[in-house]
Amino acid sequence: MYHVISTGITAIIIYLFSLFLYRSGFYSRNLHSRIWNFILAAVFIPAVLAGLFLALQITYKWEIPFIKTILKWHVEAGIAFAFTSIFHFIWHLPYFFNRNQELAPPPSENQYPAQSSRQYSTNLFLIGFISTSVQLILMREMMNISGGYELIAGTFLASWLIGSAAGASAAKRSHLNDLRKINIIFGVSPAISLALLIFLNRIFFSTGESPGFLSGMIYALIVVLPCTFITGFTFIRILNASAESGKLTAGKSFSIETAGGVLAGIAISAAGAVLLNNYQLFLIILFIFTCYTVTAYVIKTKTDRIIAFISFTILILLVIILNPDKIFRQLLLPGIKVERTTDTPYGNITEGSYGDDIHLYYDQRLFSWQNDEADREENIHYAMLQHRDPKDILLISGDIRSNLPEVLKYGVRSVTFIERDPVLAKRYMKKMPIKMLNAEVPLISL
Repeated sequence: MYHVISTGITAIIIYLFSLFLYRSGFYSRNLHSRIWNFILAAVFIPAVLAGLFLALQITYKWEIPFIKTILKWHVEAGIAFAFTSIFHFIWHLPYFFNRNQELAPPPSENQYPAQSSRQYSTNLFLIGFISTSVQLILMREMMNISGGYELIAGTFLASWLIGSAAGASAAKRSHLNDLRKINIIFGVSPAISLALLIFLNRIFFSTGESPGFLSGMIYALIVVLPCTFITGFTFIRILNASAESGKLTAGKSFSIETAGGVLAGIAISAAGAVLLNNYQLFLIILFIFTCYTVTAYVIKTKTDRIIAFISFTILILLVIILNPDKIFRQLLLPGIKVERTTDTPYGNITEGSYGDDIHLYYDQRLFSWQNDEADREENIHYAMLQHRDPKDILLISGDIRSNLPEVLKYGVRSVTFIERDPVLAKRYMKKMPIKMLNAEVPLISL
């Protein structure tokens, strides 16, 4: 199956985001054109190389073991190339009718500089706090979606650095000093990344599917690009504005932004470990920065600022009380009806119903279900039959309620159960039948 419509929609979203940044004055028309020339080359080269491998195999009967993967990415790259070529053609069409077209950035609008060094300091601190918080939350979610394997974390961090570097490079060439516009778009960019995370997961991956390395790398890059690009751009532009105004030195600006990032790391780690789920934290972070932007750059009167502060405080309390994570998990797991979801320091636990059956997903992978006779017999009996007289059993992870009865059929002396996530282990132990807990065979849970 090839993702014709989904790849096309993704290309359209990326193009509209790039066009929006150009129209907002974040970079010039010339840079916008260069970006899409680069994208055109980036999708053209894989399509050509994959087509070359296919031609070599057909012509010279070469045995290429990864030919099916090459064929898949040849078609996918070809689809992306087709849509990118359409944008490229439309973008350069006016050249044939008006060769003297102006390539300068849009004219500057009214500027909203900071009024004091304190406002610059607050802005820089919040940029460090918000960007680091969003980075940690998105990386946790990316780990959940990918099934928890560590390689995606390195891919995510690499994508974050690439996007931030691109934003910083664009900021160097930009003349935008409107702090209100910069902050508004900075506040919107995490929401765009969140929407892409859910949207791309829905159209490219099936429920419970672990993305491969290449698809995971592309997925991570596209998801974090809006947030990282705007973060890198915002920091450099505000850094330049504060330095030019003489209110803050570059070194002090860096230290303030870093302090915000350090505090975010501590706060998100502590809150995510014992108090709040991922999407609760994400929405709270967005509301905090939106409150700052509205009260600092949009609302003028003191009374309106107080009203706005109270309104956002109520919204944050509602997020904490109502726990909207269930809604987001339902979007990420459309195949089941989500009943409950919990984020732990180790992963995500989601319970849902599929017809009359109760399913449990861990890191968005099916972990256990009620009618699993074939699965539990295969898990236990194939291993137990390798030994003539098994006595002391080590059971690593899995549904203890389902697997333990199969183990007890062998007259074992003891069973040691190990589960990495203590929250998951406690949830199973609480649901264990009393008769089984009081069995003669000692059950050691670690």
